[in-house]
Amino acid sequence: MKRWLGLLAWNQKPRHVWASWPYSSWRLMVRCEPKNGSFWLWWGPPLIFLSSPHWIQVRVERYSSSLPMSKPPSKPSANRLKKSLGQGGRGRRRSAASQAVGQDKAPPRQLPEHPRIPSAPAEVLTTIAEVEAFCCEARSEGEVAYDTEFIGEESYIPKICLVQLATPQRVVLIDPLQGAPLDPVWSLLADPAVRVLVHSGLQDLVPIWRATGAPATNVLDTQVAAGFADRSFPIALSALVDEFVGITLDKSYTFTRWDQRPLRPGHLEYAADDVRFLFVIADALAEITAERGHDAKVEEECRSLVDPKTYIPDPMHRMQRAVGNRKFNRRQRTALLELLTLRDHIAQVEDLPPRSVLKDDVCARVAKDMPRAKDALLAIKHFPRPVVETWGDAILELLNTVREQDTEALVAGSPRQESNQDRSRIDALLAFSSLLCWREGIDSGIGASRSDISRFYLEAKEGQRPVGVLDAGWRAELLGAPLFAMLQGEASLTFRWSGGPEGAEASKKNPKAKRKR
Repeated sequence: MKRWLGLLAWNQKPRHVWASWPYSSWRLMVRCEPKNGSFWLWWGPPLIFLSSPHWIQVRVERYSSSLPMSKPPSKPSANRLKKSLGQGGRGRRRSAASQAVGQDKAPPRQLPEHPRIPSAPAEVLTTIAEVEAFCCEARSEGEVAYDTEFIGEESYIPKICLVQLATPQRVVLIDPLQGAPLDPVWSLLADPAVRVLVHSGLQDLVPIWRATGAPATNVLDTQVAAGFADRSFPIALSALVDEFVGITLDKSYTFTRWDQRPLRPGHLEYAADDVRFLFVIADALAEITAERGHDAKVEEECRSLVDPKTYIPDPMHRMQRAVGNRKFNRRQRTALLELLTLRDHIAQVEDLPPRSVLKDDVCARVAKDMPRAKDALLAIKHFPRPVVETWGDAILELLNTVREQDTEALVAGSPRQESNQDRSRIDALLAFSSLLCWREGIDSGIGASRSDISRFYLEAKEGQRPVGVLDAGWRAELLGAPLFAMLQGEASLTFRWSGGPEGAEASKKNPKAKRKR
């Protein structure tokens, strides 16, 4: 059935518009009042319009700033920008997952009897006395397993909804949304005398640094340890639990709304399982890495997780990541650096994740084009209109400032560019690096990235001694030294298959040192 709807000219006068459906005797009437940002709806038989129709008001929020737009607003106005940009895809998935699994209960299961697996159901702690008592108990044990459930896509600082802690005897779920204090928890986790077990724990460690001003110091990440134990990196916790415990974890609550209360039994069991099995997994991986001689490497790699520099954003690194493979001149790079700084400020003011305000690709496009008007900003693909309306003048003012800067004040030019020959050699070095790691039972994902190899090669090409991750720690001995010697013509690398693909073995041959490994 074809339908048509009258269109309304949006001007400064109240206006009525009719909408008609051909096979219906009813009519829809819309009355708009642009000055106060509202419109009215009425649906019913047309004869009633002759008397007094009953209107339903629908208000439309508009985005405006009470401050001069040449200056960025210092605070959000009724969270307008946040409401407009919404939760994003992950937030919608969380809501859908909560509805999908919200009615079922945790199925019964049999946990294996093991002194390092707490078998009792998880306890929910909500009072300061309960939290402090458990922290005292964990401190006396000297080790604790730790994880968090948080929502990070809706606010500048991720919202912690639940903290999971475990000793070999107990699993507790500390609920800050029901009043449980977290300061005793952060103090416990920052204690160098307490070993903290995590899995893929970098994001979980950030709140400790944010709350105490100092990062945790004694951390073992089972995901990192697995990378040195001939397992893939990164590896999911569920894969390690399946291998070392023999239990299949339920992952249906991964994107649930962890800020909804009450938590159902399935939620509690899912959260508890994130820490319940870490002791057994850590023990098994420690035995494997010690046998291979990698225990010191694991300790060194886990120390990098608690390095204070890890928690302080590097503006230049952030800018280079946004540039990607694009070619930017110095002025464009400066504009991008300043725009990313402004984006972070907007995100703090509006309480949004920075990439929810402007994606990296959008920032790069703005810095590349250097637009001079709001219409030009809106013409950029995926540039949110609410950001233009609220912060557009601040963005244009920033770009104009960069446009007028002296050349000496601009950011340095792009890093060394790779030629076609360079790219082939870097790819070959990356393959050699992967094989060197594989020979030692270390996953290549934890060894060196292509950007690490690229920097290494380009510096060596210019006659410099390469610096960076391949010139420090265990990577310098395992990767940096042989690769640099090969580039200098002092060594060769030879790899052969031994026993076919299933028993493949890599060997290195150094004609000068005559050393075999």
